[in-house]
Amino acid sequence: MKIADIQKKITEEFGGAFDVKSREFKIAGKQNAVLFFIDTIAGGQRVSLEILLPMTRVQGTVKDALKELLAICEYEIVGTYEDAVKQLMNGKTLLIIEGKKDFIILDTTVMPGRGVAEPPTNGVVMGPREGFTEVMVTNIGLVRKRIKNSDLTLVNNPVGKYSQTNVAMMYIKSIACEKIVADIQERIKSIEIDGVLDSFYIMQYLQDEPLNIFRQVGNSEKPDVVASKLLEGRIAIFVDGSPIVLTVPYMLLEDLHAADDYYTNNTIVTLRRFIRLFGAALAIVLPGLYIAMQLYHYNIVPLNTLFFVTNSVENTPFSPMMEVLVVLILFEIMYEASLRMPQNLGAAVGLVGAVVLGGAGVQAGLMSAPAVLVAAMSLMTMYILPNLAPQLSLLRFVFVILGGMLGLYGIVIGGIILVIYLASLDNFGTPLLAPFAPHVRGDDKDSIILANIKDRKTRPRSFPRKNPTRAK
Repeated sequence: MKIADIQKKITEEFGGAFDVKSREFKIAGKQNAVLFFIDTIAGGQRVSLEILLPMTRVQGTVKDALKELLAICEYEIVGTYEDAVKQLMNGKTLLIIEGKKDFIILDTTVMPGRGVAEPPTNGVVMGPREGFTEVMVTNIGLVRKRIKNSDLTLVNNPVGKYSQTNVAMMYIKSIACEKIVADIQERIKSIEIDGVLDSFYIMQYLQDEPLNIFRQVGNSEKPDVVASKLLEGRIAIFVDGSPIVLTVPYMLLEDLHAADDYYTNNTIVTLRRFIRLFGAALAIVLPGLYIAMQLYHYNIVPLNTLFFVTNSVENTPFSPMMEVLVVLILFEIMYEASLRMPQNLGAAVGLVGAVVLGGAGVQAGLMSAPAVLVAAMSLMTMYILPNLAPQLSLLRFVFVILGGMLGLYGIVIGGIILVIYLASLDNFGTPLLAPFAPHVRGDDKDSIILANIKDRKTRPRSFPRKNPTRAK
């Protein structure tokens, strides 16, 4: 194989990109060879120190030089040009020797990325503080550090015509259901897309209901959470470039659990879970309930409270339902503005918005104090379950309209329809509302009530898995 022809072919294929480097040298001062690497993801310093320096200074034959090199570097030999270029784009260094047909792939990857730190969306009071990064190899290592067993299986598939993003599926083969593993593998292999930039791309292909407002795939940024789900029999999907790891099968109850629940007294955790559940219900129903009682059911409101609300809203220019909708929309706008702005400005925007909406708006008579209070309580309780916050926000508007049109009857009917809708959803043979609908005996030890770890001797029965008993 002529080196000049390969150099010309690679230069043309990459369009003369400045970071695609080549280094010509003689192995042991005798055999012509060339190295190709992408400097931005391979690292020129590693190439110089780990490959060029020992290969040029070694004494002896070419065969001796190659033996010394392959003893230092992790390597792979491929037979086709296409496979060699794929490895080159993954940060590897390509070694071509004059007259040889095979390509030697040397691992000199230095992918840019941030270090391991506590994830911003899953802060904990107690427990591990490590979080996933955008480098898949690092994420896999964080899980392997916690599960030291040869049954921990990893299957990788490049996805995306142009991005060729590595998507790895991890599971414990003695626990996970083989049918689910095969189904996920088939779905990942069948993905046809230009590029995968985040795990959300893969999530949409794993869901059976594309228009469902509730997701059917779990996710986490913490390696200890993913490790615990693997030990229960779930499958984890890692996507290179994303700090979010997907887990299936998924149950809605998972979002009620916090990362540090399992590092705290189980009685305290049970109380906290009831509070979270009540807070989520309050976030959805409270604005609609306020409108319903103000318009249709004011006779059940205590007299002093009724006088206060009546005096507050009598001079506002909007109807009760329109007033609450305006306040909720303004709060959503304020939230989006504070979220998208630079960190130092976000706090200032939140403070100004709170003063303007809570003070000046009420004093100007554009909105009433009870409406602002109800909307603020709903917004605050909505983020008690951060993973479900977008869904709770949407449902809140639905229940406002139902409460304004039909009163308490509309809220009750909406609640029944919501429960029926959630009960109809499943993923990979797992009902979304398990273990309550249907009721799965034994799984209630880690549902809302958290039993002592010594009493949780079986793995969840709500989804298919091989080994039902823990530690066996």
